[in-house]
Amino acid sequence: MIDDKTFRSMLEGMENAAEEALRDDPAFADTLRSLKAEIDRDPRVKLAVTKLQIAGTRIYSSLVPRIKVRIRTRTGEISLADVKKPTPDSPPPVAILTQELRSAAHAVMMRGRYREILDEIMNQAVVSSDRFERIAAEVEKAGNEIVICLDLSAYARVQEVTKPSRRLTNLQSSAEPLAHLLTDQDRKFLKALKISAADK
Repeated sequence: MIDDKTFRSMLEGMENAAEEALRDDPAFADTLRSLKAEIDRDPRVKLAVTKLQIAGTRIYSSLVPRIKVRIRTRTGEISLADVKKPTPDSPPPVAILTQELRSAAHAVMMRGRYREILDEIMNQAVVSSDRFERIAAEVEKAGNEIVICLDLSAYARVQEVTKPSRRLTNLQSSAEPLAHLLTDQDRKFLKALKISAADK
């Protein structure tokens, strides 16, 4: 019988091994860029971005893929909980517009072909990882099931500026880097894929 602490250590190992395998896959990075470009061109996304800019915010967009692994045991599911940084509450209009942007981006992800391609590349990369397979075999040998998914939910981060402005700004002209909004893990993963956090 594997205890919870060991399960969590195995989950960490599998997630790290899967991300390492994807870092070495140029097809994954190319497909991720294509998906982001498709989202950026979407009319609903553009409209939501414009509304947020008019409301006096800056928008930083970047697709940071995360591999999520869960273990299904006889008594339930075990996963690594995300540690979220506390963020100040946005005023209702900005929060509503931010959700509108994320919903529009999510809709593009779900209806497009790139999501399926990314899932397929991820599955192939994971299967080819000896480290992942070694840990997974131990988990499955104990009668458990492994569930792997690719999380692309974090498309945009919105930062309020001091004064709302009616003047529309070009997102590409923002010199402020996205890096301070990302975790160390996000930055390492994007760097390994040769994707700049400031790319639009």
